Amino acid sequence: MYKKKLGILGGTFDPVHNGHIRLAQAVYRYLQLEKVIFIPAYTAPHKVGMDCASALDRYNMTALAVEKYPYFTVSDLEIKRSGISYTIDTITEMQQLYPEYLLYFIIGADSVPLLYTWNRIEQLLQRVTFVAAGRPGYGHVIEKASRQLGPAAKDKIILLNIPEYAVSSTDIRCRVKECKSLEGLVPVRVEKYIHGHRLYLFDSSEVNKDVKI
Repeated sequence: MYKKKLGILGGTFDPVHNGHIRLAQAVYRYLQLEKVIFIPAYTAPHKVGMDCASALDRYNMTALAVEKYPYFTVSDLEIKRSGISYTIDTITEMQQLYPEYLLYFIIGADSVPLLYTWNRIEQLLQRVTFVAAGRPGYGHVIEKASRQLGPAAKDKIILLNIPEYAVSSTDIRCRVKECKSLEGLVPVRVEKYIHGHRLYLFDSSEVNKDVKI
């Protein structure tokens, strides 16, 4: 029986930028997805102890970034759950919310060799198909993942040849501190939000980020 296809793009989104949007658009079109859900992490496993904007600010910026796209939406699922945002927990909830959908989890090709480190990756491979956005020359990452995770990984990891967008959240935060333009790097409404809320100008010790949704 045919099932609808749902894309999931998780991340810290600190801040969300045009590279995220273009990646989601490319995967949406290539796989003919019904929609893509952006899920800001409360605390990403690889960023425990690191400074970032508040969960509320990151959620609000992501909502502003996707609002003009009818096939994109944003979820506060991980933020409401709080704690470390493990993908397996998110996928368990998403399967309950969208039982009629096949789930496609969007990642960068550079994350594929690290999938073996993800919490309960064997269960994840049973529940979702990973869509890895890469460029020519990244084919070897699937072979490496197969050696680490077993031959079934080849069937559950799709490598798409999608142009890379030279945008990074780290660079954007640096540009804000240096009072440089963000034109073309983030959606206009996200840029206005960053400046209006004076994000990324100070260290975390100088501002109160204890805000919950």
